[in-house]
Amino acid sequence: MIDKIGRGWDAPHLIGYLMGPGRANEHTRPTVIAAWHNDPGALQPGKIGAGDFDFDPAGLAALREHVQAPAAAAELPTRQPAEGEPFYTKHGYVWHASIAISAEDVAARGPLPHETWAQIARDVMDRTGIAGVDDPGGCRWVAVHHGLSEAGNDHIHIAAVLVRQDTGRRLHPRNDFHAVRSVMREWEDHLGLTTTAQNDRSAAREATRGEHEKTQRRRESGMPAATRTDPAETIRGQLRQAVADTAAVAGDGEAFLAGLRERGLLVHLHHDRDGAIDGYAVALRGDVSAETEAPIFYGGSRLSRDLSWPKLSAEWQRHGGTVADRPAKVTIDLTAGAFDRARAAVQRAHTALAHAEHPAHGRDIAVAAHRMITAYSRVTDGTAPPAHAPRTQAVWSSHRSATAARTTRPSPASAPVNPAADALNAASRDLLALRVVTEKGSASAASVELAVALAQLMVEVAAWHQQRGELHAATAARTTGARLTPVSRPAAPATTAPRPTPQRTTTAVRPRTERGHPEPPRPRRLPSAGDQSPKKGPRL
Repeated sequence: MIDKIGRGWDAPHLIGYLMGPGRANEHTRPTVIAAWHNDPGALQPGKIGAGDFDFDPAGLAALREHVQAPAAAAELPTRQPAEGEPFYTKHGYVWHASIAISAEDVAARGPLPHETWAQIARDVMDRTGIAGVDDPGGCRWVAVHHGLSEAGNDHIHIAAVLVRQDTGRRLHPRNDFHAVRSVMREWEDHLGLTTTAQNDRSAAREATRGEHEKTQRRRESGMPAATRTDPAETIRGQLRQAVADTAAVAGDGEAFLAGLRERGLLVHLHHDRDGAIDGYAVALRGDVSAETEAPIFYGGSRLSRDLSWPKLSAEWQRHGGTVADRPAKVTIDLTAGAFDRARAAVQRAHTALAHAEHPAHGRDIAVAAHRMITAYSRVTDGTAPPAHAPRTQAVWSSHRSATAARTTRPSPASAPVNPAADALNAASRDLLALRVVTEKGSASAASVELAVALAQLMVEVAAWHQQRGELHAATAARTTGARLTPVSRPAAPATTAPRPTPQRTTTAVRPRTERGHPEPPRPRRLPSAGDQSPKKGPRL
């Protein structure tokens, strides 16, 4: 489904446009199919002729007045005031969304009935908070359906006046674009329509041309990339990977900062009035300003939205723990045992995620999976692996998955931690206590089994993201599983006594996308996934 959102000031003009032929005669048979009250048909202007737009002028004027009434009562203008004038705001109080299904979908299944479009419009109004289902004092709105466009699209328009009927105060919807996108994705799944990409709020900011050029000059000069990062990444991208890698294996702020410095990164701290750390920034050695020759620092939130100090601190409070001292002697049997316990924790998390009911439980497991993959890579690949090391590459893509998982709403802070996620985090710390291991004999076989289990878990994580409409994160999770697959090759014959074969269940847990669900009368609401600024729509 295709959606656009715009804001303006003149609701009567917008209503006239929606009930008219459009800018290029693209409208046909305008019909009010839904509204803020239960009788939208009463708002439909009567006809005085055979043409699509031969509406009774009095009926059309009444429709305009009904929609505009709360704004008129509040004496709001119908043009944007100049800055400094009364009622000035950047965005107008008239909200306009157009929602369409593509010509290909129309050809495959036909246009949607008015009843379906009406329910879609009500879902949009409810989810954006403009007019909740159980909020009779909400804003006034109408949905107008047009016939097929010249391109073959089937579509509706929703016009709303963002003034509450009960208080006369303006409403400022938050994250309305993302809310509409979420509704569209649910209806796409429900109706079997072509899936459109969900706005990816977990994506890192695009690198500029200057950043790419500077990184290229740095490579040509022979300056090394940050350890355990992709040398093809920009400096900011390398810092993001390095900070995420360090945060995943740190149990608290002290360990995190020590880990950054051990990697050779420059660290700058910001303190509040009481002297407590409330922010940090990092820089690569040698990355300096051409004008001042001072290091170029990047704050955590500039690297990724989940790497700010407050968010990292919240993660450590929820999932943190201390890594034990390294054993005096790390034997093959000790390593194999740690891998076995990690595999068991991964399999438990796999089962728990497949049946997770609370969004926070799925979120905790998806984030813990990233920690386990990072710990697994740390103890096997070491601190300076080659860029093509599959486990290290899996760390990079699994962070993208974890970033999206952390945007779960409502906040998981008030929900209990999933025991399976707790066990997975504890197993990660047990692995990290070994520091660096040798994959030989029974330890090699155990490592293969752990890689297999992690790859299977990431398939389930991908299904979890997919169900939530997080398509980019689902792709990242699948990529992570694929990167772990080369590690899961059959182990060479053991040179020591054979170890017992782990007992496996004969019934594998299927990803949630394979499980059957009875078709509901309406699409099931997906949890919101975080903040997103509204996209600009057509000018009103």
